[in-house]
Amino acid sequence: MGLFSKEACVFCDTEVGMLKRSKLQTKEYICNECKKKTNPFARMDYTSKDNAQIMMDNLAQEAADFEASFDDAENRFQSAERSFKTWDLGSHRVQYRCNTRLGAFQIISEKHSGYEHTPVFYFDMMIPYQFSSENKNLEDIRKNEVLDTDAEYVTVKEEKDMEGKLTSCTVIIPYNDICIREIKLEGSINDESDKDTFYGLAEKINKDRLSWINNGIFDQERKNKMQIRNLGDTAAAVLKAAATGGNVEEAVKQGINTANDIEDGKVKQGFFGKLFRK
Repeated sequence: MGLFSKEACVFCDTEVGMLKRSKLQTKEYICNECKKKTNPFARMDYTSKDNAQIMMDNLAQEAADFEASFDDAENRFQSAERSFKTWDLGSHRVQYRCNTRLGAFQIISEKHSGYEHTPVFYFDMMIPYQFSSENKNLEDIRKNEVLDTDAEYVTVKEEKDMEGKLTSCTVIIPYNDICIREIKLEGSINDESDKDTFYGLAEKINKDRLSWINNGIFDQERKNKMQIRNLGDTAAAVLKAAATGGNVEEAVKQGINTANDIEDGKVKQGFFGKLFRK
């Protein structure tokens, strides 16, 4: 009876059978067409109606922001790959690209053809999922896990048959999101050597995550040096204004504005440590 019964989609109100719908975590139903507006790696049984709507509302903008991020990716630690690279994971083909300045990457799986948007994933979410409430200590622990330079969170799981022959591999990317606990990229293989591509993709994503961390460390060190320089310049400007009858408040205000611009990334460091605005 359940196979032939129909239920209304909570988003479009279309009545669909069991094979054309999924049950949400909130026990409501989403039809396959509306599901294609969400993140293809989201588990519907982890996803509430509200969270599904958030995905529908935000995926397009996140993809647009990611595309725009390639125009501002110049740094010795950064890796910005505007073009997708194809990875043949046995019987499964995926495409991957990354921008370590933004700290994000995209994956396109041929198994998810028909979805409206290519999802964007973020390195600061790429840690094993853990349910969390409002807990400062847990928040600090999670932050340390995100910034762990020794961790290689992306792994490969091998599956073998009864005779010990390798039959499939799965690249597993942990993700600390209530709707997406893991990103799994599975493919059947015919030869032992086919697994190398799986391990190659896992290594690539792990290295990109490390580049993102190193980029953040470099940026923070650069900002600290610029702030020290700005503090000295501001002090000198204040003393000069006070000695010459100039506007001391304006000199202080200018220093504060420059400090804020440094934190916001609106001030760059040029040759010889000089500061200039974009």
